[in-house]
Amino acid sequence: QKALDLAARNGWEPFTCLQPLYNLLDRELEWELLPLCRDAGLGVIPWSPLRGGWLSGKFQRGQTGPLAGSRVETAEARGWTESWSVYANEHTWQVVDAVKAVADEAGRTPAQVSLRWLLDTPGVTAPIIGARNLAQLEDNLGADGWALSTEQLKRLNQASARPLPYPYNYLSNL
Repeated sequence: QKALDLAARNGWEPFTCLQPLYNLLDRELEWELLPLCRDAGLGVIPWSPLRGGWLSGKFQRGQTGPLAGSRVETAEARGWTESWSVYANEHTWQVVDAVKAVADEAGRTPAQVSLRWLLDTPGVTAPIIGARNLAQLEDNLGADGWALSTEQLKRLNQASARPLPYPYNYLSNL
């Protein structure tokens, strides 16, 4: 907001979009930045919409480590944020389970469901996809041209919700 106000005050060209981390596992953007972007008319182009493969269907509850050659394995070795040690927890498995269930119900892949959730989120312009090969690109493009039902969106939102920290929890009750 300060950058937008500074640009307006000085007659500078304002920002037109924000490129944040945002996906079913990382929803903190919703606390302040997504509402700000919607109010200011900024585009939102999320990076890591599949969180390094966590939301693609590659990982399932009960796995004991990352798949060999996966981005999550690389992340673990290099200390990147989408690493196994950061995300292999009950919250992630709860989200992965919900994504898989909705994908099965919709006749889609988990990656398509995860990307569709972003496309159906008010204020999101388009996710930045990071396909490494043609098969992944084709799968990712299958997120377009259909919609999740209200019930499916509700289930994904509930599975991926986290308790709000202060002051957001206090403000949400006002």
